[in-house]
Formats: sequence, C-alpha cells, structure tokens
Amino acid sequence: MKIATVIGIFALVGTSAVGCSGKGGNPSGFGDPNDPGDNSGSGGSSGSTSSSGSSSGTTGPTGSSSGTTSSSGGGTASSSGAGAATDDGGGVSESDAAANSDPETDYTQTKTVTMGTFTVPPNGEVYYCQSFANPWGAQVDIKTYSLDMANGSHHMFAFYQTGATDGAVAACPEGGLTFGAFTFTAQAHQVTQTYPATVGATIPANTGFNMMVHYLNTGTTTITSHVALTMYVAKPNVVTNHAGVIFLNNAGITIQPNSMQTATSTYTLPQNVSIMYADSHMHNLATNFIATYGNNQTLFQTTEWQEPAALVYSPPLQLSAGTTITWSCTYNNTTSNTLTFGESALKNVMCISTNIYYPVSDVTDPVLGSAISGIF
Repeated sequence: MKIATVIGIFALVGTSAVGCSGKGGNPSGFGDPNDPGDNSGSGGSSGSTSSSGSSSGTTGPTGSSSGTTSSSGGGTASSSGAGAATDDGGGVSESDAAANSDPETDYTQTKTVTMGTFTVPPNGEVYYCQSFANPWGAQVDIKTYSLDMANGSHHMFAFYQTGATDGAVAACPEGGLTFGAFTFTAQAHQVTQTYPATVGATIPANTGFNMMVHYLNTGTTTITSHVALTMYVAKPNVVTNHAGVIFLNNAGITIQPNSMQTATSTYTLPQNVSIMYADSHMHNLATNFIATYGNNQTLFQTTEWQEPAALVYSPPLQLSAGTTITWSCTYNNTTSNTLTFGESALKNVMCISTNIYYPVSDVTDPVLGSAISGIF
C-alpha cells in the first residue's frame, strides 16, 4: 500500500468544481448555505428528500427516437485498444496536512485513494474500476475533494459501494456504462471541490468506493494512467446540510446520420434544492449544451464536450419543488452512421446534466434524477 504525504489543501484557483478547466464560474467557492441568496431562483432549502420525480425526453428536430432519463447498466468488460494494468496496485494513504486554516476541517483525517496504474495504447479507449474499503472505518463528512489525473483521462467517478473491500484495478465489468450512486465525478485532470460552511458529502460507515475512470488516448504513444483522489474530512458535528447530486441522463438519445440535431429532456424536481454547481457531459461531435429551469432561465451552458468548465453558484441557486429542469445537447453528426447512447466518447453520444445540491435527508440515497442502474 502506498504511503504519501499531502501538505496543504489544494487551492480553488483557476479550477471550479467538477469538470472545470478554469473557464468561467466562481473560483471563490460555493458561498454561504445559510444565506438564501437570489440567483433568480425560488424556494428554499427545506422540504423532504426523494429520489423520485418525473422526466421525459425527445430528439429533434429530425430524430425519431424518444429519450428517457434512465441510465443504462449495459456494456461489457472489454476495452478497445487493449489497455493493460501495471504492477502499481494503488491504495489508500494517510496525509500529513499541516498548516491548514479551514475551521471546519480535521486535517488529521485526510486520506488519498490512488488507483493502480494501467497503460493505454495509441488510439485506445479503456474503462477501469477499483474498489476501496471505507478509509476511516466510520461515517464521515467530506468537506473537500481534490483530484489529480494524468493526461488522457476523459472522466472519473467515485461511486458509493456498500461493504466495499480493497480490490485490484481491472477492466470495469460493465465498461463505460458503469453507473451507480456517486459522491464525486470529474472531467478535468486537476479538480478541487470544496463545500461551503455547514455543507458536506456524507460517507456512511459501511460504505466504501468504486473508483471508475475512462481513458482515451488519441496520441501516437502509449500513456500510463494516474488517478488520485484526496479527501478532507469535516470535524464532528460541523456538517448540518448534506450534499447530493442531481444526475440527469438522456439515455435514449439518437442522432441520425449526416445531420445536426438537438436532443432534449426534462425533469421535475421533487423537493426544494440549493444548487452549488452545474455541469454537463457530452461526447465528440457535440457542439452545444444548455440546461434551463423554470421560465427558460439558463442553469448551465457550454460548447465544450471534453473538459467543460463547471459553473459555481455562490450563493447557491434556490429552486423549489415542482421546478422543471430542461437540458439539451446539439450534435453535428458528420458520419454515415446513426449515433446512439453508449460508452465511447468517439463512437457514441451522451447528454447528461449534473448538479451538486443540498439538502439530502437520507445520506444513503444522495442522488436525485435519473434511475441509477449498473453494478450497485
């Protein structure tokens, strides 16, 4: 098991929350959750938590398929390009995070989870997973996630896994369509996500992680992976607002050959939420993403498919139960093939809206939105 020393917390400078590449957003953090703010939203942070809610989707203007917001649990264990695991098995390391000043963080509890390394050949596209037991052996609240990945990474997830044990890095059983309830996700190589005062992401005592990473090598030389997630833990009784994720996935998206089309889906919030950041996920050939709420007010917009810059809401954006979120992806399909939802960033399409919010009343069920299926 690797032992590493981490000194200091990575500053949120030039990088917003998940998926940010330093463009736009507010690099100062998420703001005060006790300040209701405005942001043209409505409602507050009260209300019961539910993972229900209604959703629908379509592909237009000429597409004939109907979209849904249920994610797919399909896929295979194969990875194109035949990437291979190496001798470095990864592991969990404790960190000596001295000289830090966040009054809500207990730096003696800082842990870094590092995936074992693997190689990706030129033109290879691979999907690797590795499980980790709860590093603390107890329930904790995460105040800050700090991710470091090597070039070639397309995205990663830190999925919750009940009863997880330490395992070896291996090809994901369901390939790039591995989904589940998750605590953290990112698309950029270096990402630091810090929650505002009184807010944290809870890791239950019996819950560990399944780390999943998607690597795409478009270069001419073999690359070696690196995925390390450092987690900074809150002091006891500090977190009173639990963070979760609104995950909206149009798994029915279809783009016809030699056409430019926009795929649109909707979701109705089942509870009041305070959104701390908004982000998107698309694949190659995508030209635009836009998410709106209520009366066509913009929640998030980008033209970037590979490393979109997340938008930080400070203060958080208040949306009330019953508010409709609409998200759309425009694709320019220059190929002679119909593009469908799937794992490959080059051969398939995706259209996903991701938003971090609070409050979550049930810390074992922190995800709103699309039905989460897959290996969990």
